[in-house]
Amino acid sequence: MQNPFLIIGGYGTVGSHLVSLLNQFLPDLPVVIAGRNAEKARKSAVQYDNTTGIAIDTQRPDLGIDASMKFSGIAVLTNDLSTHPAQYAIAHGIPYTSIATQLNHIAPKLTLYLRNPDCRVLIQDTSFAGILISAGIYCSSHFQKVKRIRAAALMDENDLGGPASKADSGDFSQKEAGLLLEDSQWIVPRDGKELREYTLKDGFAFTGMSFPGFDAAELAYATDATSVRVDFALGQSHGSRHGEKPSVEIIYEIEGIFTDGQDGMLKFQLTHPEGQAFLTAVGVAVGIESLLQNDKNPGLYLTSQKIDPELMLSRLVQSGAILSSLPI
Repeated sequence: MQNPFLIIGGYGTVGSHLVSLLNQFLPDLPVVIAGRNAEKARKSAVQYDNTTGIAIDTQRPDLGIDASMKFSGIAVLTNDLSTHPAQYAIAHGIPYTSIATQLNHIAPKLTLYLRNPDCRVLIQDTSFAGILISAGIYCSSHFQKVKRIRAAALMDENDLGGPASKADSGDFSQKEAGLLLEDSQWIVPRDGKELREYTLKDGFAFTGMSFPGFDAAELAYATDATSVRVDFALGQSHGSRHGEKPSVEIIYEIEGIFTDGQDGMLKFQLTHPEGQAFLTAVGVAVGIESLLQNDKNPGLYLTSQKIDPELMLSRLVQSGAILSSLPI
């Protein structure tokens, strides 16, 4: 029998969606929900199949876990700055992933990974746990050569998730714009270049601001595009504007050379009617699935190196997401 996968923050907003998705995607995988409050963890666990709940203490190197417990991996969904969960995973030789998106929060863990080459780590400290990247790579497969990628996410202002997601949103609102790649040169956008307008399938236009994260860099190096930008906006999603629950939308505008040798452009919209927290949970679930497929291979992996875009799109559609082509 496979050892359970430990989900730290498993009774939070993203965590609750994640455990439900793991039950669906990997029904034979046992799950342990963990957090500071044992009662909350246990009460949450009874809602799912093959799931138990425990308390942990991330301030302790052993996480306060009984030494007899064995895990197949660890995912951290909180904005806890402790590196003890990552150190625990490295010490026990098991896979690890987390979803902190603030670059200054990633540095301590990244240093730890680089000093431990035998680690088995998937960096999902990216937008929607790697989904923006994976879906962008998938859409880029229509081209034999990608020249430019513009991507933008519209998150609903009434769907910021739990405390960790809200903290991320407040943190980024006070940061300067993220880097853009223009003709193979990374630049800090100034004088309005950090802003760009996008239009959704229903005709709604929104203005995004370049985002300071891994996404643009990983899209650039995964596709060999020479110009890349990734923008974010908070506003009213398609769902909210149509009297439904808040959704989340990601727009892609991709230019390049098609397989027939012709230059051209394609536009896509990825929508999830369940919102950004659910979308992030799908990304983590696919990350866990990908880690466990090759769990004996050590390394520090980016989304584009570990997750098959075809698998990501398959799970997205299975979970209710819609990928649409848009008119140019």
